[in-house]
Amino acid sequence: MDKPSGPLPWSAAIGRLDADDGSCSATLVRPDVILTASHCLYGRGNEARITDFVFTPALDVGRERLKPVKVTAVIDMGWPIKSDSSGDLRGEPKDDWATLRISPPISFIEPMKIEKLNVDGIAARIKKGAKLSHAGYGVYGAFTGKRLQVRDNCYLVTDAEKMLKVTHDVIVNRCEVIPGDSGGPIMLTGSDGDRVIVGVVTNLWGDHGQKDFVSFGPASIYFADKIKDDVTATTTP
Repeated sequence: MDKPSGPLPWSAAIGRLDADDGSCSATLVRPDVILTASHCLYGRGNEARITDFVFTPALDVGRERLKPVKVTAVIDMGWPIKSDSSGDLRGEPKDDWATLRISPPISFIEPMKIEKLNVDGIAARIKKGAKLSHAGYGVYGAFTGKRLQVRDNCYLVTDAEKMLKVTHDVIVNRCEVIPGDSGGPIMLTGSDGDRVIVGVVTNLWGDHGQKDFVSFGPASIYFADKIKDDVTATTTP
């Protein structure tokens, strides 16, 4: 992979995670490690097919997109997803994260940092002026899925347990997600403009004609310690 000239945007670390039967999103968190959703690794089956995947950063060089790099191994993941009798994949949203090894490493893109926070810590940061957002390569039209979609000013739902059967430290918010966004980063942006990962986009839920639509994913408290480098190890706001 050739190193592009000039400064790179913060979003260069977010990219597509592609396989023959579908796409997700993922984020570079170390030169050779990406963060994504665990369920993305299973496609339409109940066995992970790690080496079928490639990661492509969200960066264009001239008119050509950077070449994808291979996923070579699972480093860690929240759960080994298993199918039920109907073939549907089952698991807890809090465990829907995975870290993967890529090769060759991407040395010229700055990895995104992960800050270890629970939902209460995220809410406290928002009260102090931080903005919640997430990003992904969701596909719902002719051109989406080919460029990164960033959704800013996501509204945090703090009474999520009343709407969903989720554990407390699952980030529930009102920002839209669509197929392909899974595995993308949930981020906090401070007043200085710096963005840190505080969760992973996992899924959505809607009722009453989408009137009660929310999206959700595990907070970084569940996976930050699994990534030893480039982690801001804080648990309080």
